[in-house]
Amino acid sequence: MRHLLAAALMAACALPAVAAERFPLADVRLAAGPFLDAQSTNLRYLMALEPDKLLAPFMREAGLPLKQESYGNWESSGLDGHMGGHYLSAMALMYAATGDREVLARLNYTIAKLKQCQEANGNGYLGGIPGGSDAWQAIAKGKLEADNFSVNGKWVPWYKLHKVYAGLRDAYRYAGNEDARAMLVSLSDWALKLSATLTPEQMQTMLRSEHGGMNEVFADGEPG
Repeated sequence: MRHLLAAALMAACALPAVAAERFPLADVRLAAGPFLDAQSTNLRYLMALEPDKLLAPFMREAGLPLKQESYGNWESSGLDGHMGGHYLSAMALMYAATGDREVLARLNYTIAKLKQCQEANGNGYLGGIPGGSDAWQAIAKGKLEADNFSVNGKWVPWYKLHKVYAGLRDAYRYAGNEDARAMLVSLSDWALKLSATLTPEQMQTMLRSEHGGMNEVFADGEPG
């Protein structure tokens, strides 16, 4: 018996190592239990949010008329627009996890409105940062001051943009929205052009400010 066990172990060790792979989220459905309860609670919360309120900062900065005023608190005090990016990721993941067509409809509606904002901006930029256009133009010219939580007086602008980048990536990756993919590429081209003339020292100065997961998003490369 011991010889058989030893032979089996030796045979197992000889097998090539295979990396573990996660199941695609869309291939997994939760059964009844606390995890499904938590998912259902999250779904109810997401569906209670109003897309037009989350879109308001982006519409305002693109010079487009608002359908509703923005949410208050951080969405109206300098962090404007970061919740919109979170919303894209949350809705994309929720659609993949549930297949809920109403979730997909709301996600696609939000992406369509953001596309209008990006087109109105005319340079690939997409954000809800108050006065963001002027701030980014100054940065492109090498005029920048940064501390742990601001760049040129704007509250963590790269952190807020990271949420938009990640949201567009997730809308394409998990919900198959092709417009989101094209918008992500355009927004990446904008960032490349913005930073092309900055010296390494200027880049390091700017990166003093909280910048979320920008490194992660850029490392993902072109979605596909």
